[in-house]
Amino acid sequence: MSKKDSTTENHIKETAKNIFFKEGKYQATTQEIADTAGVNRTLLHYYFRSREMLLEIVLAEGQAEFKDKMSKKIDQTLSFKARISQFIDVWMEQTNEYPYLDSYLVSQMHNGAFLENVVNKSKTNQKELSDFLTDIENEMKAGRITKMEPLQFVLNLISMISYPLIMRPLLEKTFSLNKKSYSKVMEDRNEAIMATIFK
Repeated sequence: MSKKDSTTENHIKETAKNIFFKEGKYQATTQEIADTAGVNRTLLHYYFRSREMLLEIVLAEGQAEFKDKMSKKIDQTLSFKARISQFIDVWMEQTNEYPYLDSYLVSQMHNGAFLENVVNKSKTNQKELSDFLTDIENEMKAGRITKMEPLQFVLNLISMISYPLIMRPLLEKTFSLNKKSYSKVMEDRNEAIMATIFK
C-alpha cells in the first residue's frame, strides 16, 4: 500500500468520532473501531498507528469544527444578547451531536500533558477574548446584566450550558425523566439561561 486514501481515512475518523463521542466508548479498541468501520485493523494502524493517536486527531478535529461553527453561526453585527443566545445554541447543537465529548474532556482534566495539548490547539484569539470581556463590562454598565467580575459572568454562562449536558444521565435518574422528557428540558434551556443572566 503506497498511497493513503483520504476517503477511507475520513471514514475511519468519522467512525471513531461516533464511537468515542456519540456512544461514549472512550476505551474502544482499534479492533472495535476497525470492525465498525468495516476495515481491517492493519489498515487502521496504517493510517493512525495507534488508538491514542486516532483519539487525539478526532478530538482536535472536533474542537476545530466547534470553533468553525462558532465563527460562522454567531453574527457579530447583532446585539450582545443575541450573540449570547447564538453561542448557547451552537454549544448545545454540538453537544447534542456528540454528547460525550465534554464528558471526555472532564475525564482528562487532571492529565497535565493532555490538558496542555488541548489548550495549545484551541487557544482563543486573545483579542477576541479581550473584546468579549469588554462587551460584558459595557453590558453591565448599561444595566442589562448584573454587575460582577466579567470572568464570573463567563463562568456562570459556561456552567449553565455545560453542567446539565455533562450530568445528563444522573439528572435523568434523579428527576425520574426519560430521554425524551430531558431532551424537552434541553430544548428550553436557551430561554431559561437567557432569562437568568439578562435583566
